[in-house]
Amino acid sequence: MLDVKLLRNDMDRVKQALAKRNKDYHLDDFVELDKTRRELIGQVEELKSKQNADSKEIPKLKKEGKDTTALMAEMKELSDRIKELDAKVAAVDADLEKFMYNIPNMPCDLVPAGADDSENQEMRKWGEPTKFDF
Repeated sequence: MLDVKLLRNDMDRVKQALAKRNKDYHLDDFVELDKTRRELIGQVEELKSKQNADSKEIPKLKKEGKDTTALMAEMKELSDRIKELDAKVAAVDADLEKFMYNIPNMPCDLVPAGADDSENQEMRKWGEPTKFDF
């Protein structure tokens, strides 16, 4: 499986290398999935940051004798939204993992491009091929 960083940072090189395999791997789908994943994670992290700040505020308000029901309700809404977004992140992660498993390794730069096995070049030969009598 290719490294995600390689796909993010050097997509053109990956596309050129995989073009030698004569198959379209729809690498632009990776870009969209990765973008979606990053956006969702950003939203989750932002909400978790707010949730942490609010959870630190609740003891202060209780100590001052103030009502915290509105803040608690807001915390419940934040928690539900975080769970919802975490589920979406998990779904996108699963799609991304499935996509990544279907992308083959890049062939070596020395490998000549060819349509199929018939265009392979014999580089060297060692010994005689075994001849079977069946």
